[in-house]
Amino acid sequence: MKKTAILTMLLGLAVAAAGQGMLDKGLAAEAKGLGDLAEGYYREAADTSATARLRLGMLLQRREHYADAREWLIKADSSAVAMAHLAECHVETKDWAAAKLAAEKAIETADKDDKETMVSAMSTLALVYCNQENYTNALNWAHKAIKADPTSARAQNATGVIYFRKGNDIEALKAFREALKHDPNNVDAHFNIGTIYCYHNNHDNAITTLRKGLKENRKSVKLYYCLGWAFMLKGDKPKAIECLQTVIELDTGYVNAYYRLGDIYFGNGEFNKAIEQYRKAIAIAPRMTEGYRLLGRTYAEMGDFGKAIRNYQKAVEIDNKDSETYCNIAELYGRQKHVAKERNNYRRAAKLGNAKAQEWCTKNGITY
Repeated sequence: MKKTAILTMLLGLAVAAAGQGMLDKGLAAEAKGLGDLAEGYYREAADTSATARLRLGMLLQRREHYADAREWLIKADSSAVAMAHLAECHVETKDWAAAKLAAEKAIETADKDDKETMVSAMSTLALVYCNQENYTNALNWAHKAIKADPTSARAQNATGVIYFRKGNDIEALKAFREALKHDPNNVDAHFNIGTIYCYHNNHDNAITTLRKGLKENRKSVKLYYCLGWAFMLKGDKPKAIECLQTVIELDTGYVNAYYRLGDIYFGNGEFNKAIEQYRKAIAIAPRMTEGYRLLGRTYAEMGDFGKAIRNYQKAVEIDNKDSETYCNIAELYGRQKHVAKERNNYRRAAKLGNAKAQEWCTKNGITY
């Protein structure tokens, strides 16, 4: 063997050994709860170790940095464990088709004795079907997950989400509390309970629940975001802004925090500040319609109908089934006496089943 080949081989072995050393340090740091230190070690080992990439992805997922976690899990390997965690991250980033594929692959390839991986993947499928409003399949998968492991907080949370989406808040709360019984510090259960309380305008109970969750999860962007929402609904705007700004400090890519900050400024009549927040949201998520719709609303309130319409039109370019936005466009054209454009947009909305647009078309003798 030539000297250069030997040197290359030795160098490769040295790099691999160094990577294994960093991985071992990362595992030791993570076991001691030293997340920042563990993340650093895993990143150093990531070039040479698929296990380091997997551990880094799982660590980032626990820290609620789902987009980053997803990228590392994709680079890790195609193991059932990686696929199950990847599916969970896809759920958090609302990529439902990818979540279904990853969960199905995890179930297909998992060791049958690996109960945690199987339960995670089944719970993910339950949430995917729930998002599709296929509640029969959703509950079937959730019940399979609970049967496999009745102590799984993830399975209980998935069950609660399904009941919540079906409008059965009593059963939803029961499932979320069951999740907390098995995992008292579970972020999702605290978040879900806080969300239900917010929907029922029970702000004080929401705030109490979310603060309790934050005692053990001090960097949870989910819990801070929901707490900000609770304060916003309660009318305590300074505390709401403080919570939402904390979310952004923890995760600059948490797009919903910008939306809600914008909403607070909009409610205060501080339209330029609201626009600034909505534009930040669009820069992060240019394929989400909410930022454009909120910009449209703000410009309309300011009387700048041209900019309002342009932003509403961007929203329907992304989602051409958004009947409410077509109605908003029609209304603004109507206020400017653009009769044909007003009629066309109301007709589009009516065809999509919008009751307000259908009533307008009927009143004005327009078929749809």
